[in-house]
Amino acid sequence: MTMVMLLLQALIFAHVATGFVGLAAFWVPVFARKGGRTHVRAGRVYVYCAYVVTLSAVTVAAGRIVSYQVQGIGLADQPDLYGISLFLGYLGLVTFATVRQGIRVLATRRAPEALRTPFHEALGWASVASSVALIAFALTVWSDVSPILLGLSPIGLFTGRNMLRLMRNPGAERMGWFYSHLGSMIGGGIAFHTAFAVFGVQRLWDYQLAGPLAVVPWILPTVVGLPAIAIWTRRYRRKFNRGAPARA
Repeated sequence: MTMVMLLLQALIFAHVATGFVGLAAFWVPVFARKGGRTHVRAGRVYVYCAYVVTLSAVTVAAGRIVSYQVQGIGLADQPDLYGISLFLGYLGLVTFATVRQGIRVLATRRAPEALRTPFHEALGWASVASSVALIAFALTVWSDVSPILLGLSPIGLFTGRNMLRLMRNPGAERMGWFYSHLGSMIGGGIAFHTAFAVFGVQRLWDYQLAGPLAVVPWILPTVVGLPAIAIWTRRYRRKFNRGAPARA
């Protein structure tokens, strides 16, 4: 058991360290010239960090659940612990699918039919399934974290649905790959900032929010990020549509 705990601690350290790098790398492409060298290089760092963070999150979440069982902590005893661990695994899976979507649509923009692969389609379905499973858990095993799980778990439904819809009809919208790339990368950033706000900020500055304010770190990145995706997508859609007649 000691070896397992040491392995989990090492994974947590790698998760946190890579998360900080990825969080910083996320903001560089936001302000850099789109498609430029800085944008591409910083985006690549962000993607690599996202892969490490998400895979380690899923592994750590599974390891924590196993450790609770070994320690004799049942689901009925501490439902909050299980709920947070499941959410961590869910967030890792959905973030991996989101960032992978952002990279795949970019790589296949000249051959959009190549976007649909068995692995990528499985990711889309896994995102939907994990969202449904988390909603079912939150409703069945009610605890203090259930409202948070219910509020954030539907994101996986929208993520998976959008992935599957674009794979099945990749040419439905002009520049659809770009809008998917934009939304997916910002969506991954929302997950990064949620994890940082919930697990990082409070430990760095050693404070604790109580009462209704306790939910703020969980939902604030989503409340800010989703409108940002909508505004940026609308801005670029107008830009591209305005330029289409001239190019024609």
